[in-house]
Amino acid sequence: MSSSVAVSSALRLSGRLIRRISTPSSRRSRSRAVTDREPSSRCRSRTPPGDGWDDAAVVGSLGDVPLVGRERELTLLRESVARAADGNAGAVLVAGEAGGGKTRLVRALLTDPPPPAPLVVRAQCVDLGDPGLPYLAIVDLVRALEAVAATDADVAAVIDGLPVLAGITGPVSAGDTPVDEGRRLQLFDATASLLAGVGRVRGPVLVVVEDLHWVDSSSADFLRFLLSRMTTERVLVVATVRTDGLAARPRARQLLSELGRLPAVRRIDLEPFGPAEVTEYVARLLGSEPDPEVAAEVYRRTRGNPYYVQTLAAGVAQTGRLDARIPRALADLLVGRVEGLGDDVRAVVRSAAVAAGAVPDRLLREVVDLDDARLDEAVRAAVAEGLLTPDGAGYVFAHDLLRAAIYGDLLPGERARLHAAHAAALEAGVAGSAPAAGIAHHYQEAQDAPKTLKWSVRAGDAAMAVRAPGEALQHLEHALAAWPDVEGAADLAGAAHGRVAVRAAHAARLAGEQARATDWAGRAIGLCDADGDRPGGIEARAELVHQLVEADVSDQAVRPAEEAVRLAESSDPGSTALAHAALARALLAERRTDEARPVAERALVEARAAGATGLEVEVLTTAAFLDEVAGDRVAAADRLDTALRLARDAGELTAELRAHYLLASLHYYNGDVTGSLPVLGAAMTRVAETGLRWSNPGIELRLLSTVALYVSGDLDGSLKAAQAPESEPPDVAAARLAAVSCYAVVAGGLPDAAPRLAALRESWSVHPQVALVAGGCEADLLAWEGDSDAAVAVAERAQSHLDAVAGEGMYGGLWLSAIALGALADRASYCRQRRDDAGATAALRQGDVLLQRVERIVEGGRGRPGELGPEGRAWHARARAEHARLRDEPGVELWQQALDAFGYGHVYEQARCRWRLADALVAAGNRDGARPHALAAAASAQQMQAAPLQRAVAATISQARLAGAATSTDAVLTGREREVLTLVAEGMTNREIGKRLFISEKTASVHLSNLMTKLNVSSRTEAVTVARRRGLLDVP
Repeated sequence: MSSSVAVSSALRLSGRLIRRISTPSSRRSRSRAVTDREPSSRCRSRTPPGDGWDDAAVVGSLGDVPLVGRERELTLLRESVARAADGNAGAVLVAGEAGGGKTRLVRALLTDPPPPAPLVVRAQCVDLGDPGLPYLAIVDLVRALEAVAATDADVAAVIDGLPVLAGITGPVSAGDTPVDEGRRLQLFDATASLLAGVGRVRGPVLVVVEDLHWVDSSSADFLRFLLSRMTTERVLVVATVRTDGLAARPRARQLLSELGRLPAVRRIDLEPFGPAEVTEYVARLLGSEPDPEVAAEVYRRTRGNPYYVQTLAAGVAQTGRLDARIPRALADLLVGRVEGLGDDVRAVVRSAAVAAGAVPDRLLREVVDLDDARLDEAVRAAVAEGLLTPDGAGYVFAHDLLRAAIYGDLLPGERARLHAAHAAALEAGVAGSAPAAGIAHHYQEAQDAPKTLKWSVRAGDAAMAVRAPGEALQHLEHALAAWPDVEGAADLAGAAHGRVAVRAAHAARLAGEQARATDWAGRAIGLCDADGDRPGGIEARAELVHQLVEADVSDQAVRPAEEAVRLAESSDPGSTALAHAALARALLAERRTDEARPVAERALVEARAAGATGLEVEVLTTAAFLDEVAGDRVAAADRLDTALRLARDAGELTAELRAHYLLASLHYYNGDVTGSLPVLGAAMTRVAETGLRWSNPGIELRLLSTVALYVSGDLDGSLKAAQAPESEPPDVAAARLAAVSCYAVVAGGLPDAAPRLAALRESWSVHPQVALVAGGCEADLLAWEGDSDAAVAVAERAQSHLDAVAGEGMYGGLWLSAIALGALADRASYCRQRRDDAGATAALRQGDVLLQRVERIVEGGRGRPGELGPEGRAWHARARAEHARLRDEPGVELWQQALDAFGYGHVYEQARCRWRLADALVAAGNRDGARPHALAAAASAQQMQAAPLQRAVAATISQARLAGAATSTDAVLTGREREVLTLVAEGMTNREIGKRLFISEKTASVHLSNLMTKLNVSSRTEAVTVARRRGLLDVP
């Protein structure tokens, strides 16, 4: 299925879900009224009265409830609307306890918004337990704006320009829609673009999200995406959320925490009324001043909760006093509202409470054992008592507190029977086409294992169809939990036990639940093997291999991959291709590249024969990596270009970005930093276009961009790439980005470097990269600050952590050891100045151990498969140079080697090595030779705004009296620059030079520009002439 068809199907299914759960047919017509620019009395709903009291004359509809003590909050909301109208997108969270006046405050805004009046659209979150219905928020928004589009050509044009959102009312088959993270985020991006587009053509859009505490997982992901990416759109989101009970709602609690960190999100916390405000509120409700003792008692009992104040005020209006029969717990007060009513009314409201959201009239008639006449009277009484409010073709509770209290008061058996009745009615189609998730929820609460299994599997399929793998995983886990207790479970599920477990593993992987994915893949293997299901066993093993490689435990991945290949000997072509693809990936991860290559080539042929484009792209990336390891970078680039084309043509967005990442890595890790930057830039543009910022390849691309920009000397660009202000990354990605940002933070000498690194210490265990980079950067910072002992200790602690979690011999140890050796050299120098021979000797002994470790890593280290790359060789060279400094030797030749080694494009480290080389030359008595290096280092540090290095170089220049004498930099060409100049002398173009040196044409141009600047010439010919005259060229 194509990308556009898949997403369209997802929306159609979502539309069906929302019609039944959130917006019955006649309610939709009311929603259209709300989506106009005069939201007045049409927004009203009733407020429940007190126990047995008739409060109609007192409270009236919610729209008539006075607004007391909320002037500041209303002003903030109005200002936010005005800012959105001016192109400053944002969001306001209206938070408070249940009954705290959140909805009333929002209605006050809708009744009298600032000009220009916004277009109001609503999204409603509904409590259906976990996992709930996915994407309720998206479908609410899309349907509301479609209603506007029916009479507004401009809005219709915006919708027509977003084909991903087309056709939401047609039928959908969940099984026909493959889940892809890229398409899921396309749905998010299209919905956000819809709101932005409508804001452009119709003025500000005010999105009201009600009851955010009940948010489903996918809607929470969408809101993260929307609120984090908004900048200049004419859109404001106002969301109401209950703060009581958040401890039991981790999803909502985490969402609020994340949104609270976004600069565009503001929060209003509605505090309970104080005594004076309660008195004023009661007076406004009653129309006269209450007795002071009564007002004080109302405050004591309600603690200023506006809804409870309303409830008690109704009793005061009826009797002139507070009834002593009010229960001690206010929750009991709400339940008591029902106890004084007739049996028929109680039956109606108890059944309605089980529905969780709006309950259609037809459903109520089916599940309540009353004839039509008695049911009508019971419903009429419930409405008159302010318990229920008509809502389209059904009813809703006047306040969620009331529903929750009544539901919580049900006896266990009573609750199970009511849920069973609702499930049976929905399954029979009494209320139209019902979502599988709703039916599964009711059967689960009814403790009906067979029906729970059947409908949970269907709900899982439906959730996967709308790109909601998190919800799908929960549904499938419910089904799998019920499986052992259900006879004929496979027939009910429509699939074997092992195949459902494979689906759970796949959903867990897409949801980012690595441990659960690994667990379910392992279980699926056993189940499929027990059933003799070879294709299922192959798929399960492929899932397991994927997880083990991603978790960096690839030593365990080869065995299941080999088992998959054995199973595939008599299987279908697609399964055979999948098995060989898994084995190739596992062998590559284990650096068994000679074995991996033929397997990958075979998998490539098989994937093409099977027509499995997605699998073909995956195998192409594996084969490209193998080409790189073999030194054939041209072949690797060709394969990646093919993978990019296939992925684009097939709409495989995640695979496309993975190919982008590998192509950029091909440049970067082979020493072509400059060549990697345009690839990364194009890839990050594609990431933004597709909304895949926090997909796995999107994260890796941002990380590599951050590092590459730092290495190229663009410290500001590196920081901007890492900050990613347009969105909030997942926790692990956030820690990794925070770590790699510290390269530029430390190099730039930013004042918050130490606090940043201190905060990251707790995240070392999150990912090995965090420990490596944060530990190394902290050691570097401490060394710059002169605390050599602490610098060595931190570097060693980071090394020990890496050895424990990733094994000894990681190439990253070269960097940590070089930093530690530099700090030891500083300590030894300090000791020698103080004539502390013992201290200097101890530092040397420790440094000898470190250098031995460096040599072991170089001989057999672990990192990217293949021999040590340019970066590794450079850090090896610097470690040896630092060790010479530790021995109190000038080490001029070693520092020159380090400088040349970093000539692949590490601008910052080149400048640092120039500084150390200048020091070494001064120590060797060659001040004339030191001067150009020192001045070049100073110029580079100044251009980068690398404050610590600037200060260090300035000290060398001052102490050695290197400033003042005119000099050129013609003697400090790097090795790569000399290579480029030699080829220029041979008459080669930049393209030819790039091909000869395996670098990009742009990189060759950059090297040529640098050397021309150093030689103070303006043309290629002049550069060759001057170089020959000064003896810088070996060619005649």
